[in-house]
Amino acid sequence: MNTSLAAKLWTQSMDVDRFWELNAGLTPESAEVQLRDRLSKLEATEIASYQEHFDRAFASAYQWNLWAAAYLIEGGCSDDGFIDFRYGLISRGRSVFEAAIADPDSLVDIANDTDDGFIPNESFGYVAQHVYESKTNQDMPENSVVHPSEPGGENWDFDDEQLCEQMLPKLWAKFGM
Repeated sequence: MNTSLAAKLWTQSMDVDRFWELNAGLTPESAEVQLRDRLSKLEATEIASYQEHFDRAFASAYQWNLWAAAYLIEGGCSDDGFIDFRYGLISRGRSVFEAAIADPDSLVDIANDTDDGFIPNESFGYVAQHVYESKTNQDMPENSVVHPSEPGGENWDFDDEQLCEQMLPKLWAKFGM
């Protein structure tokens, strides 16, 4: 099957609402286990479609202001840390994810000093791939999503206290350095 046809089939097998339904109500401590259980009941094409929607959400969260939020919440945030942060953000479900994309300062409501408020979740990013490979004994096919080479929005200095307070006042009030 050619890549174009495969991408068309994946997109048709699951819509964005179904993608978010599969991520709804996951508990932060066991999100990857719960998602694995949900995905294991799907056909391989649906799992591949899930991965495509996941990759789109992941790419859309590649934003400077969201990275700054992660930086404040985590007390610093490397490239790899921001990858894990975005995986965990998706695991929190549609309303948290969309609110964070629109206004990263909204994360103040879920980010705290307890384990429940810890957002990064590296293993969540690999669940669909593992389920697909287990089900089919094949690698997850590539999809059409292209990750941006640079974060979107305005790049700014996360160590500039005044700018952080101005750009993310709620997060700064809670996590400011």
